[in-house]
Amino acid sequence: MASCNGCGKTLGFKQYKFKKLLRIPGSYCKPCMIKVGQDFDDHGKVTLPKRPCDLCKTEFFFLKSTWQGKKQKRFCDVCHQVAIHNHIQNDGKGIVTPGKMPVSLVIIGGLGGLLMVLGLIFTLMSTSEGEMSIVNILFGAFTTAIGFMLIRRTIRNKKIIVGQ
Repeated sequence: MASCNGCGKTLGFKQYKFKKLLRIPGSYCKPCMIKVGQDFDDHGKVTLPKRPCDLCKTEFFFLKSTWQGKKQKRFCDVCHQVAIHNHIQNDGKGIVTPGKMPVSLVIIGGLGGLLMVLGLIFTLMSTSEGEMSIVNILFGAFTTAIGFMLIRRTIRNKKIIVGQ
């Protein structure tokens, strides 16, 4: 998905680009394209200043201002949505999300733990009964490995979500 170079809004299938004659790079939403095109028509070039977003540090033409504490900050469209829902830390390091894990991660982690335990039990039971077949050993080992990979991925995704 592309984002608007004017305001940072996520664009769907309706992306507007200037023709090669104007030489203005980027994709724009319709309101931003109208404003940038009007500025280009008035001055012969784009004179609008690009300012960096206070959260993502990406430069845009049109930023939305929001009060954070006692300071007025300017954000792009996506960061503005985060800012108005109060998910920004006061020290400015980034986004804070709740410490709870999403239900889907809990289900995947539980499935990984179940696969790991069942694969280990299957391997131990099939080799202790005297039926030491390579197929049984490989199936149990692969099931244990897949369970371990699911748990590891769940823990890594939780760290990313929590921001550790």
